[in-house]
Amino acid sequence: MKNLHLFDALAKPETLDDPYPFYSWLREHHPVHLDPDGTVYISRYEYAVLLKDPALRDAPVDDTRSYTLRTLNQALIKAVPPRHTQLRRAGAVAFDRRLLARAGNQARETAERLARQLADTLARDGRADLHTAYTLPLTQRTAAAVFGIPARDFDLLAALPARMFGALYPHATPAGVADADEASRTLFAYLANAVHHRGFTRGSGFARLVDARGSLPPDEVVRLCWMLWWGSYTSALAAIDLAVLTLIERPGTITLLHRDTRAWVEEALRYRSPHIINSANLTTRHEMSIGTTTVEAHTPVRFLLAAMNRDEAAFPQADTFDPHRTGTRHHIAFGEGIHSCIGAQLARMEIATALTVLATHLPRLALAGPPTWRPYTTQRLCHSFPVAPATRTTDD
Repeated sequence: MKNLHLFDALAKPETLDDPYPFYSWLREHHPVHLDPDGTVYISRYEYAVLLKDPALRDAPVDDTRSYTLRTLNQALIKAVPPRHTQLRRAGAVAFDRRLLARAGNQARETAERLARQLADTLARDGRADLHTAYTLPLTQRTAAAVFGIPARDFDLLAALPARMFGALYPHATPAGVADADEASRTLFAYLANAVHHRGFTRGSGFARLVDARGSLPPDEVVRLCWMLWWGSYTSALAAIDLAVLTLIERPGTITLLHRDTRAWVEEALRYRSPHIINSANLTTRHEMSIGTTTVEAHTPVRFLLAAMNRDEAAFPQADTFDPHRTGTRHHIAFGEGIHSCIGAQLARMEIATALTVLATHLPRLALAGPPTWRPYTTQRLCHSFPVAPATRTTDD
């Protein structure tokens, strides 16, 4: 369908509320869709193998439309080997296992405090916004603890990523782009100063990155910190909101969540994936065939990860939430190959912590209205998530 603008279709109110009927239609009718913007979008799981294909590795062209896009195109998420390998190895020190274990303890303390506050608000007011009262502060505070953002600077940095997304909107206004770029410059300047003066908390992820940067020039280190602060907590944020939505719908699975947290979380990531579209800049190096479609050389190719994770060909009864699911393919909620999410293990820890703490303190939650979603992002990010105490418990 030549006139189908994918991002516009995804931004329709009915698709924002439930994108899966559209994904199903796309998989059946346009599994390899050439968008009017020249990008090919792929929605069937069988083509996920191409995420590892070196034929889809091409450095992005410089994007002069905005400071945010230009900086993003120079960052790890858009890099190709061998530069990508060097940046990924450098960034990995910010997610050291011992650091994540310490962050896990801090995340649980934060989740416990926020859950108690949420319970108090619900008891007093009868409703609350779970997104702003629980998942957003939890993921931001955890990211700050992992990366070493001093408490005095938290409020400044916490407000910036939501503004930066404005540059990614296909129909962004000049004012929206300008605001996004101002936020991006503010974040970059802060991080540049912190890198130069070693202003991160001692022993934190960013402090380790600065200490172990090796041959990376200072601008590369700053850009790496810039991307990690923007991307790491937003992935977990989207995943937690979506998983809580699944938990509210299926309160009968709370026992299983506590008994086999890992299985429950992995199925939640498949069932409602946080990433709609992979963020890496993958471009065909030469003409290639994808299914029955011939894709010309130098064509951008993007993967609809959330659609692929509901593909019946890979996951029988894909629209059923089943933590006991066996004998199926692994999900690709955090991507695949060299461009898989560098902070995936941090996100998994945050999701498990957020859900088990919430289910302990507030096992009977209900929606107080439909969640609202941010349009035009590559992640399924919530804008508001109204909840209320459940009047009764229902099983699946």
